[in-house]
Amino acid sequence: MKILRVISILAAVSFLFYACEKIEPPYKEDGGGSGGEAEQKVLLEDYTGHDCVNCPTAAIVAEQLKEFYGDKLVVMAVHAGFFARPKSDMPQDFRTEAGEVWDGFFGVSAAGNPNGLVNRMQRAPGDYIVSPAEWGSTIDIEMKKEAKAKMTVHSDFEQNTLSSTITTEFLYPLAGTYHVLFCITQDSIIGPQMNNDNNVGDTPKIEEYVFMHVLRYTNGAWGERLTDDDPVVTGKKYVLEVTVNFEDEWVPENCHVVAFVFDQESKTIVQVEEADVIE
Repeated sequence: MKILRVISILAAVSFLFYACEKIEPPYKEDGGGSGGEAEQKVLLEDYTGHDCVNCPTAAIVAEQLKEFYGDKLVVMAVHAGFFARPKSDMPQDFRTEAGEVWDGFFGVSAAGNPNGLVNRMQRAPGDYIVSPAEWGSTIDIEMKKEAKAKMTVHSDFEQNTLSSTITTEFLYPLAGTYHVLFCITQDSIIGPQMNNDNNVGDTPKIEEYVFMHVLRYTNGAWGERLTDDDPVVTGKKYVLEVTVNFEDEWVPENCHVVAFVFDQESKTIVQVEEADVIE
């Protein structure tokens, strides 16, 4: 079926543009920094849009990395900027207010899509952007770092309402102010997507493209302040509770909670966690 086409070719397709993204041991065996009590996880933000002809190829790179790293890697597709605007032949609008704010702040689509962020780490002062060709190596570096916090997500879904509790425990007395961003992502959305790679699908447009990890909701662009302590108190459980009423087009069985704690000043992500809306 066409709707499965993008996913089914992951293991077979060869990439001309991202050939250097080949991942082999010992990365997985040696990866996964531990703070003794927690495993370091990594967030890959894929900034994309249905009018971006190179984005389907980058999405497959993200899926391959997700398949390789499993639960240690969280992927979020942020539809933002010029290439995400609805058109008469592509009416779906996956943009979010937060996604547009992030895109402007980090300058992703201004640099050209596809591009992304990895744990919102700065490569140089003010430079957060990581190209798809560098996603794998950058994720590997981040994943080998020692975990400085651990997070848990517990959710209940009843009568079209999601209630989630996010608990963060810091393993080191980190200085600064920390916020938690609560997001909802959705998989398996079908719609048209522009494409210029016939290894991925029809060109110039895939009519029944499978959109994965689509950002649907956030608790604001920069989340909520989690800590009043500076430095944070190790062993203390910082708790955020969120309730969200689902919109009609959000399919709960295909949705996930993505929560991450970050340094409000640098925007660097300390830890991330993902859980199904319906477990």
